[in-house]
Order: sequence, then structure tokens, then C-alpha cells
Amino acid sequence: MLLDNPMRFYAHLPELQLNFVQDFFETHLQKALQIDQTTWRYFDSETEGPVLLLLHGGFADFSMWIHQITAFETGFHVIAPTCPVLVNATVQAYVDGLVSILNAEGVDRLNLMGYSEGGLIAQCFLRAQRRRIDKAILAHTFFPTPDNRYYKSNFNVFRILPAPLTEWLFRSFAQPDKEESEADAVWKDWYLLYFDSLKARLTKPVILTHIDLMMDFVRHYEFHPDDLKDWDGNLLLTVSADDIVLKYYEGMKSLYPMAETHVFNPGLGAHSIALISPDTFNQRIGEFLKD
Repeated sequence: MLLDNPMRFYAHLPELQLNFVQDFFETHLQKALQIDQTTWRYFDSETEGPVLLLLHGGFADFSMWIHQITAFETGFHVIAPTCPVLVNATVQAYVDGLVSILNAEGVDRLNLMGYSEGGLIAQCFLRAQRRRIDKAILAHTFFPTPDNRYYKSNFNVFRILPAPLTEWLFRSFAQPDKEESEADAVWKDWYLLYFDSLKARLTKPVILTHIDLMMDFVRHYEFHPDDLKDWDGNLLLTVSADDIVLKYYEGMKSLYPMAETHVFNPGLGAHSIALISPDTFNQRIGEFLKD
């Protein structure tokens, strides 16, 4: 959920960027849908065109997509959920929530883009809902592999720590990657402020939700190159040359041999290029969606 006044983080942005961000928050409000005991919030452009479902990265919210929503909502019906707090979160619960949102909005066919942690959810959603998906983009993400032991063995300590200590630790140690902080791009300052806003709203339930999702993914899922052999849609894989997840890219290509691939040049924002250099990112995504 967004802070009551998200604009308090952006006071020192250049005027044009400040106005852009303020207009976004004023005009792009989220809907609410009660699913069992959980309230799911999502932005729905309610515009004409093919549906584009956007799944944000870990510890983020729908406003991560500020540049993509404003770029694509004129030609697409954009739906961008915010991951809610999920007790003992599982990827299946997330996928089920997305299906409920789409059903509530009367969506049968869609295009899908998942970014970073959203790409984990997107891979599972694609396998479960392939009948509905025309095109999918797995952006700057990874797959379940023994190399992800970091998520298999760590983080459980946060379940027993008091909430204030858990939140303090995350806020203290969560920092943008060096390649993100040093990018020479027009939206870098906004990204760094957005990163600060994410840290400010972190609560222990939010932290545990995203940890549980990533741990469930690497512990309980196994993918194979023939998983989607009966799917007739189109797929795009993206990564940056200086991205932290580049080490998984060859594995991603092996898992998805039918996919188009694109590696963005270094220096554009690395893992967060969609936020830091959105024009470059959006151009490639737009080309794929239009083809």
C-alpha cells in the first residue's frame, strides 16, 4: 500500500519530473478487490486495447511501473497489481489472486510482463494460464536453480526477530546496486528517491511476504524447456549487461528456447533499467508488443 503522501519523498526533483510524478499519483489510483480475507489493490487504466498485466519487483508496488503505465496506457488496457501482505505467502496464492483480479475485470486474453521478482510469478502464471496469454515478457529475472541457495537457507531469522529490529535491519542494509547508483540517466535521482520511499514503508509482514514468495519459488518449483511446448504465444527475455541476474541469463535462454532475447547495454541502470532509463526499456518492450 502506498504511503498517505508519497510526494514527500520527491520535493527536490526537477520541476518537470516533480510535476510528472505528482500527476501520476493524482490520476492513477488503485482499485480494491477482496479475495478471501485479503484486500488486493491494483491500478486499472480502463482504456481500450489489448490487456497488459504488469507484475512489479520485490518489496515494490504498482508505482514501480510509473514510466511503463504512462507510456502504454494509451494503446493498452493496463492492469498493475500491488502484491498484498500474504501470510505464509506462496506463489500459488499470488497466481490465484491475479486470476481473481482478471476474472473480476472480465479479462480473457492478455499480455504479461514480470520484472525481477515479478518475473518469478510471471513464469508460474504463464505455465498455469497459458491459454489466456498472447505475449509474455520475463524481464531481468531468474529461474529456480540450486545457485539460489541464498533464498533457501537465509532469512528465517527475520521470523523470530521483533518487528522493529527486522524493519531496521532491512532499511539499514537495503541499498541500490552500485551500477544503479552510478548510472548516467535522467531518471536516476527519481529512482533513488523511489528506493528510499520503498524502505520507508517496509513493515515486517511486507518483508516476510516477499521473502516467502522467493523462498517458495526456489524450493518448490522446477522448470523444463518443454513446459510450454503447447503454447503458441510469443516470449521476450531481457537483461542488462551489468545486471546482477545476468549470471542466470543463459539458463533462462535454455529454459525458453523459443524466446526472443535482448541484452541492454551497461550504464543504463543495470537491474533497474525500467525505472532509470525508461525510454530505452520501453522502446524495446513496445517493439515486441507491436510485432
